[in-house]
Amino acid sequence: MPKKSKLLATEISGYTVLPLRLPPLPSFPDPVTHYLYLRPHDPRIPDPDAARSLFLVNIPIDTTETHLRHLFTSQLSAGRVEKVQFEGALGGLTKLATTTTLQDGHSQNKNKKRKRQAPTAIELQTQLETFSLPSTWDRELHASGSHAIVTFVDKSAMEASYKAAKNASKAGSSKNEETTKIIWGEGIEHRLPALGATRYRTHLKLIYPPTDELLATVNEYMATFTEVEATRAAEEARRLQEPDEDGFVTVTRGPRLTDIAREEEVRELVEKQKRREEGLGDFYRFQMREKRKERQNELLRRFDEDKRKIAELKRRKGRIMPEGV
Repeated sequence: MPKKSKLLATEISGYTVLPLRLPPLPSFPDPVTHYLYLRPHDPRIPDPDAARSLFLVNIPIDTTETHLRHLFTSQLSAGRVEKVQFEGALGGLTKLATTTTLQDGHSQNKNKKRKRQAPTAIELQTQLETFSLPSTWDRELHASGSHAIVTFVDKSAMEASYKAAKNASKAGSSKNEETTKIIWGEGIEHRLPALGATRYRTHLKLIYPPTDELLATVNEYMATFTEVEATRAAEEARRLQEPDEDGFVTVTRGPRLTDIAREEEVRELVEKQKRREEGLGDFYRFQMREKRKERQNELLRRFDEDKRKIAELKRRKGRIMPEGV
């Protein structure tokens, strides 16, 4: 009597279990099954894209955006993928800009009359921290058990993809039906950067990124940094113009920016201090006594000089002065 095939679980803790067959390698030719867990994305913090996204857990370590696009659009023949976000990386500048644009689009649709508010200094600082230099690797690898968020073009595309994944899970749940399991990356081998020794040889060539790409990243970083400083200064100026609890506004003088202006400002402060101290020279009694002594000594010195001049004139009196003297 033939043994019945043992079925594997198709759902665990709300996750659909999708078995994938990893292609054999020259170093490991035995067939290997990898289990991918997925469910509709339901984040704790509300996300406008959550309703059309799937949350994937335990993705293969060599997963790329091309892998996941090929899995849902071609291998499962389901919905179109709009973007993919991997654990610990939002994709740098492009992903951040895309997310901001989508959020602005949703807010405009919700209230078209509302004007778009300028970003605050904190928001710009957060955007500044997401900048990174171009990667020196042509392909990123993930830690074991990493997760990813796949966002589709609409909710119907997400639902169709989730349904197709459930059907593929049921078809590949039997251990004796290896042919029904989806082969990971089948048909896109030529579209992926190579792994192994070839990847490391390519890395040596990518240590120095392209000049134009590096320059564009640096210029965008400096432009955002300048915007952060200007926004922070404007917010500080607005804060100083706000009245306090008693209804008073603190009037301050803004700092001068150039070195020459700073020197002039220091010189003005020194002159003000000197003028302020001029009227305090004779304030104390000992200062008045010192002043009188100085005047007496000056008079005595002049009197002695006058006496010497008179004595010299008397000594020369009656002498014949030489011509020309």
